[in-house]
Amino acid sequence: MKIVLVPGRELGPDLVRAWVKIQQANPDLASPYFHPEFTRVIAAVREDVDVAVVEDGGRVAAFFPFRRVDGCVGAPVGDIVSDYHGLICAQDFTCDPRELIKHCRLAVWSFDHLVASQSSFKAFHHSIGQSPQLDLSKGYESYASERRAAGSEQIKKCSNLMRRIEREVGPLRLVLQSAADAPLKQTLAWKSRQYVESGNADLFAVPWVRAAVERFQAAQVEGFAGMLSLLYAGERLLAGHFGMRGRSVWHYWFPAHDPEMAKYSPGLILLLKMAQHAVLLGVRTIDLGKGMSLYKQRLMNASVPLASGSVELPSWRSIRRNTQRNLRSLLAKSPLREPVRGALNSLRQLRQRVLREK
Repeated sequence: MKIVLVPGRELGPDLVRAWVKIQQANPDLASPYFHPEFTRVIAAVREDVDVAVVEDGGRVAAFFPFRRVDGCVGAPVGDIVSDYHGLICAQDFTCDPRELIKHCRLAVWSFDHLVASQSSFKAFHHSIGQSPQLDLSKGYESYASERRAAGSEQIKKCSNLMRRIEREVGPLRLVLQSAADAPLKQTLAWKSRQYVESGNADLFAVPWVRAAVERFQAAQVEGFAGMLSLLYAGERLLAGHFGMRGRSVWHYWFPAHDPEMAKYSPGLILLLKMAQHAVLLGVRTIDLGKGMSLYKQRLMNASVPLASGSVELPSWRSIRRNTQRNLRSLLAKSPLREPVRGALNSLRQLRQRVLREK
């Protein structure tokens, strides 16, 4: 196995074609995150993206895109906005992950949305989560009927809300894909407000994230497109969603709505409108992203397992991390968990008080 490192900004046409060919042949890589355009956009706004090109017998067998942190620490391309990551390879491809990161001049590569089906990394999984999906392969009506049969009333409730909006606000109108700047800015402003009000950091206050989203909106290549979808009542914008689309998978990414219209659940209505029209784009799956919430539980009818963990070369740092991880796991299962947590909190408060008094 030969591995050549290429800066993300220097991926040439031949490598892009080889990457796309591998991705298209592996159904596990249908997410737009695995298209080379995702890596190319992130590399355009960050200088720390590299791609390991894995060759076997003189041919390209795999790609391993990653972000280099502090020289020898690896992270997924896209970091905080990466909902999927892993090797771009055939389903039956295997390698030694430690050898891989060694050739990448890394001491560790940590992941939290790794496709769990990639067998090479299974020994390095710490936990498995699910990315809920809307499987639309049999059409929207079949999907809606299946959800009703499963006992979910979410679609029925949204239909009632649609009629209410049209009575009280105006006729509903969907823009499936918009290239306009103003509604994108409004959607991101609503999302920023949501982040702040929920006590989270505003993702779009991070310059490279904002720049990447704007580039994604403009990205329209074969097998990959930025997707800004909008829901209007008359001329009033109720909700927007910005995501990405591959050949068959639409990734649900940044939904937001007008807070004054929250009682109508416009975000959910927009999602269902997207599902209704997905067939026009050749989309068979809308991926809602890792993690569960009430609306996902009510609407999902499929899911993909994603793994968290890390590949580490032997070192004192890795031994310390593994020890800390094992201790946390033991403590979580112990009946002493709450007393120990309380004692640690008391010690932290005491330390802070002493430092303030100095």
